[in-house]
Amino acid sequence: MAIHDAYARLTPYELLFPEPGFPDQRFPAVADEATERGVDIGNPAAFVMLGAVQGIMADLREEDTDGQAAHDHGGVLYFAYQMWRTGGVVVLAHQKTVRGLLAGHGDGLGLRGKSLWEKQLGGRAGYLQLPQHLVWIEEARTTAPESVDGLFWHGDHRGALHLALVAGMRSDRPGYLFAPVPPQPLGSLPGWASGPAREGGRDFETSLPGSDLDQLLGIRTPAEVFKLAALLLGRLAREDPAGHLPIADGHQGGIATPTPAPDAAQPGVTADEPPAPSDASPTTSPPSPTQSPPPTTLPWCTL
Repeated sequence: MAIHDAYARLTPYELLFPEPGFPDQRFPAVADEATERGVDIGNPAAFVMLGAVQGIMADLREEDTDGQAAHDHGGVLYFAYQMWRTGGVVVLAHQKTVRGLLAGHGDGLGLRGKSLWEKQLGGRAGYLQLPQHLVWIEEARTTAPESVDGLFWHGDHRGALHLALVAGMRSDRPGYLFAPVPPQPLGSLPGWASGPAREGGRDFETSLPGSDLDQLLGIRTPAEVFKLAALLLGRLAREDPAGHLPIADGHQGGIATPTPAPDAAQPGVTADEPPAPSDASPTTSPPSPTQSPPPTTLPWCTL
């Protein structure tokens, strides 16, 4: 299956909302309520309990949505709100960048001090998109591996990094797998980037068929999610300390009002425990390698 990093693809941010202008119409009420009630908008548990957020979740919820799927809608909504609030953009990590960082070439640790990580990444949010079909999430033999699309991230004002892995973005079915991992101190990222992340095996090693030929990467542990995020965010903080990387295709500014992408899949989120898909994960064949994924309509840049 061909590895794709020619352009940024349609994101879970876009798939969450029924129309492009939905965030601009509904998110200001979230900010107003949080200010009025003195709620810490960076706390996911407090965020999801806001009345305005509950209203958005009710509008996004389909009739047959179960409780776990609704919970995951709240998780995606948290990251989407942080991107909207901070003007975060999609950052596409090229295959060369990912492989180089994992090989220890330019390890992204130019920010050595704990306070520097908090300064450069605190108050920012975004979506780190990986090359399509390069990284796979795998766990039990009874579940099908899923291609990892990317990582939502947000550095809150208290110095914590919030992360969620997104996998299973496919054109032949709606929804995707959303796997949040426990928050980590921003100052701990250098340790995650440099230390081992898997016991009894090499980090990111995979047994997928054809993995040797295509040099595919696998994620089996939460520590590997932290390590991958630390390496990529370290590079991002070093190369883009002010959050002003050049935006591709003439896009300007934040992500407020995207335009519809061609042939977008229907909104939806499926549940999972990090970092692997649930037992109900589809086992159908992956999409054709010749099928080009739809492009994102959001501002994006490359790493």
